[in-house]
Amino acid sequence: MTQTIVSNPSEKPRLARYGIKEMDEERRLRASLKAFYERTLKAGQGAYFKLRHGQLIPTAMGRFWLAEHIKLFTGFLQLRPTDHLLDVGCGEGFYTMTLARQAQSTIGVDMSSNILGVLQSLKAFPAKKLTLVNSDVERLPFADGSFDKVLCSHVLEHVLDDRAVLSEIHRVLTDEGQAVLAIPLKYTPQHHAIQVATDVARAVLKPGKKKSRRLPPGTLNLRLVGKQAHIRHHSLQSFRALIESEGFKVEKTVGVWFHDPRNWFVRQTQKRALTYKLGTRLSKIWPQTGAGLVMLVSKV
Repeated sequence: MTQTIVSNPSEKPRLARYGIKEMDEERRLRASLKAFYERTLKAGQGAYFKLRHGQLIPTAMGRFWLAEHIKLFTGFLQLRPTDHLLDVGCGEGFYTMTLARQAQSTIGVDMSSNILGVLQSLKAFPAKKLTLVNSDVERLPFADGSFDKVLCSHVLEHVLDDRAVLSEIHRVLTDEGQAVLAIPLKYTPQHHAIQVATDVARAVLKPGKKKSRRLPPGTLNLRLVGKQAHIRHHSLQSFRALIESEGFKVEKTVGVWFHDPRNWFVRQTQKRALTYKLGTRLSKIWPQTGAGLVMLVSKV
């Protein structure tokens, strides 16, 4: 059963830390963000899997990526039959359904009612073990200390207030609880090298043209809200600092290889077992070289 949580329209602005001073502007941003995901998440993430006959079928791009994440999430969470699990931003539930079978009970929460409808329609949906909640993930409708384990996979780069989401995860975890947090990583040595090469080419081919503006790692890019999925990007250092500022201790950090399906190099290498395994091995040794991070955290 899917429950819908409606926010209080009279609440005070929550985005002042990002320079939003007027409530009308905040409402506009939140409405734009929600509309974007209701519009774009109607049949899952097409780059990584397809929805066919009530099943999520991994694509060539997603096959190794999804398998690696399942392996990491399962190993990090170490779910027990008595555990209560929360998946924050569960989406179409590719990870949620697998993990739900290992826990006593699982709740998947997402702001997109459309994507929750996709999840609930799947043949493998474990109705007896998984409850879905349509809610703002910045204000989770659960009591303090409700969950033993929390997963938040590739969500924090999509939300307006990532600090609020982390604060809520901290609140709903038991004192001995653990969370797994996964994000894409853009501020990497290889990405910096590409930017330098781009700047040199621009200086040669288009002298006098200004460099494109680059925001500091972790900065919310308000211009992208409602237009692109990722509205902030992190470095390893900026994400770790964010996690620790919200009262978490980082227990494990692993890099994962490749992410962006729009990138030609990614498309040529991610779907090949050899290159994916080599890249994964490299990013596990040096997480800052990966295209994503998976962190296991606990309360301080």
